[in-house]
Amino acid sequence: MKLKYLMFAGLLILTIAVMSLPVYGAEEPAPARNIYVTNTGNNTVSVINSNSNQIIDTVRVGVHPTDIAIDPATGFLYVVNSNPGDSTVSVIDTNSNELKAKIKTAKGPINIALDPAANLAYVTHNREGGNKVLIIDLATNKVTNSVKVGKRPFGIAIDTANSKAFVTNSVDNTVSVIDLNSNTVVATIPVGKHPLGIAFSPANKKVYAANHNIRKVSVIDIKSNKEIKKIRVGKDPWYIAVNDKNNMAYVTNRGNNTVSVIDMKTNKVVEIIDVGKEPIGITIDAENKRAYVTNHKGISVSIIDTGKNIEIDRVKLTNTPDSSYAGSPWGIALK
Repeated sequence: MKLKYLMFAGLLILTIAVMSLPVYGAEEPAPARNIYVTNTGNNTVSVINSNSNQIIDTVRVGVHPTDIAIDPATGFLYVVNSNPGDSTVSVIDTNSNELKAKIKTAKGPINIALDPAANLAYVTHNREGGNKVLIIDLATNKVTNSVKVGKRPFGIAIDTANSKAFVTNSVDNTVSVIDLNSNTVVATIPVGKHPLGIAFSPANKKVYAANHNIRKVSVIDIKSNKEIKKIRVGKDPWYIAVNDKNNMAYVTNRGNNTVSVIDMKTNKVVEIIDVGKEPIGITIDAENKRAYVTNHKGISVSIIDTGKNIEIDRVKLTNTPDSSYAGSPWGIALK
C-alpha cells in the first residue's frame, strides 16, 4: 500500500512538473498595437486596440481631419485638419492620447508625410491657387518653407534614403519629384488621370500612384523617374500601402468597395478583397500580417489578414457624446 502511494505521489509530481514547462511552438498573442483613425464627420480621432478590435479612446482634433502620420521615435501623431477655416495640423502624444499642439498651415492642407530623421513633416496644400508642399519643422511646430508643385497636389510619399519626395498633382495628372536637400522640383512625371494616393517601396525602388479616374495604378521607376507600367485595379482607386515584407501593394477602390492586391514583382493584381462601403485609407502591420482599411461611407474599419487576403473583422465606429453622426473615417495609422 505504501509503495502504491509513493508511486502515485511521484506520478503526480511529474505530471505537475510537465504541465509547468513552457510549451514551445505555441502561438503567442500578438502584442497589442493602437490604430488611429480620423473621423472627418465629427472632428475626432478614434483609437482602436488591435487585440480586442475595440475603440479604447477618442481624441478631439480640428475641423474635417483627413490624413494622419505617426513619428515612431517620439510617439507624436500628426493629424491634418483640412477645412479651410481651420487649416491646421493637430499634434497628439500617443502615450497619453492628449492633444499637445496645433500647427497653423496655409488654407486647405490635405495629406502628410514625415521624415523623422530630419525632424520634418511635408503637407500637401490642395486649395486652388496653393499648389505647394508645406514644410513643417517638428522641433518648433512651425511651417518654415514650401515647394511649388503641380495643380491640386494630393498624395505624398518620401524616400528618406535618397532625400526625395513624390507628390501626386491631381489636376495636372503628374507626379512631382522633390529634392529634399534643395527643396526644389527635379522631375515631373506624367501618369494617369487624377492621381491621388501614392506609396514608395524601398525594397523595389518603385513608386505607386493611384489614378482615380482610369482605374489604374502607375508604377514609377525612381532611377529613371519614368512611369514603366499601368496596372488595372478597381473603381475609383484612392490610397495605396505597400508591404515590402510580402512584396504586395494594397489599393483601396472606393467605387466598388474592394482592395486590390498587387504583386510588386510581377506588377499584377493577384487578389481582390471585399471590404466595407467606400474604402479610402489603408495601413499595413507587416509583422502581424494585417491591413486596416477605413470605410468612409460604411463608418467602419475593415481588418484584413494579409496572409490569406480576406477580411476577418470589421470595427464599427461609435457616435461621440456630442454628435449623432458617427464619422466618415478617412486616414489611418498604426503605433
